[in-house]
Formats: sequence, C-alpha cells, structure tokens
Amino acid sequence: MFRIINRPLILRSIPKSTIQISTFHATPISCARKQKDKKAGNKVSIDSEDHIVEIPTINFNDVTSKFESIISKFTKISNEIKMGKSNPKIFDNLSINDEIFTNLASTSIKGRNYIITLFDPSVSKHVISRIIEEFNMSGVLDPNNKFQIKIPLPPITKESKTADVKHLKEVFEKFKHNKTNSLNAIRGDIRNKFQGALKHHHVSDVEKRQLDELDRLLSTYTDKLTETFKAAEKQILK
Repeated sequence: MFRIINRPLILRSIPKSTIQISTFHATPISCARKQKDKKAGNKVSIDSEDHIVEIPTINFNDVTSKFESIISKFTKISNEIKMGKSNPKIFDNLSINDEIFTNLASTSIKGRNYIITLFDPSVSKHVISRIIEEFNMSGVLDPNNKFQIKIPLPPITKESKTADVKHLKEVFEKFKHNKTNSLNAIRGDIRNKFQGALKHHHVSDVEKRQLDELDRLLSTYTDKLTETFKAAEKQILK
C-alpha cells in the first residue's frame, strides 16, 4: 500500500539589486526595471532599485558674475590708460632701492604738474633719478618744502596717443582671449567641467541647451568688452 507524504514547499526570496552612479551638480531621473523569470513555468518579478542618472547643470548666476568681473577689470584699466601720463598712479609700481614707490611717497596732480609728497625727504634724489630713468621726466625738489617734488606733465602728442591705443588693444585682447582671467578662459573652464560629467551618457537636449546658453552669454559679454574698448579708443584719439 502506498503512503502519501506531505512535505512543506520552501520559497526563497530574491534580493533587490542596487545600482549607483556618481554625482555632479545635477537633476536626478529615476526609472524602475522589472525582470521576469519563466523557468519551470513560474513568473518571478524582480524590482531593482531606481537607477539615478545625473544631469549636470551650469550655474549661470555664477557665470554672469565672473563675466561681469572681467568687464569691470578692463573698464578700470582702460580708464587709467585714457588718462595717460596725467594719471596720478603712474609711478605707483616704480621700484626704488628695492622699495615700491607707494611705500616712499604719494602723487597728486596740481595744474600741469605732478606733485610727489615724500614720506622721508632723504630719498628725494633716488626718486628723481628713477623717474628720469623710467619715464624720461625730470623733477625738482621744492625749495620751500623738502618733502615735495614737482614734475611737469608731458604734452599729449600723436605718438603718445598711438602708444596708449596700442596698450589698450593689448589689454583688450588679454581679457578676451588669454588662457587665464579672460572671458574665453571662464567659458572654457566651465564647459570642460560640464562635459567631463557627460562621459557615461550622450548629450541630451537639456544639456545641449545649457551649452548653447553658455555660448550665448559669452557672445553677449564679448560684445560688451568690445564696446568698452571702442569707447576708450575713441576718447584717447579725440
């Protein structure tokens, strides 16, 4: 006679899998995946954890701030160039016996003369000598004030205007194209970091629009830089 033996049926659960992708200032997109196992006529659904795909983003407020900084720096320098040799800061970077000029004296303009006020009158001869050597300008110590040197302002000539425009052009090109501290350098740095985060997937429409907006901003600020240059050039040559 046959006996029927009842044995318990043991079902084993299948663990969930997890996939992680590194982050870079991004907006996550989640997607669930299900797998079906039809072995032995059984259907087993496996829900994996969400896949997180990171979309890099460009901080355009930061980009605009950096571009504005370039325009401000160029505007400041162009104003100094427009003043030419009538700029009271003309001697500020002069080195005198291993000392910077501003540690020894200050400069102002009165009428058609520079007035250099010395902090120590004992350096007067060294100051006068270096100014002659560097700028081809002669100065004399005020007989009534041993702390002051008077230097006549040089006349503005066609040659001096041409030299100022050349200098202005060099500074303009630097702030436009230089490898560092320029509009193109800022754009290149941001673009390289952005594209570095795209190595795991293709460029999406959202990402392409960001790169296009970056190029549009570059074009806008390049135009601003050019306008500032042309206005300064016109004022120098008038």
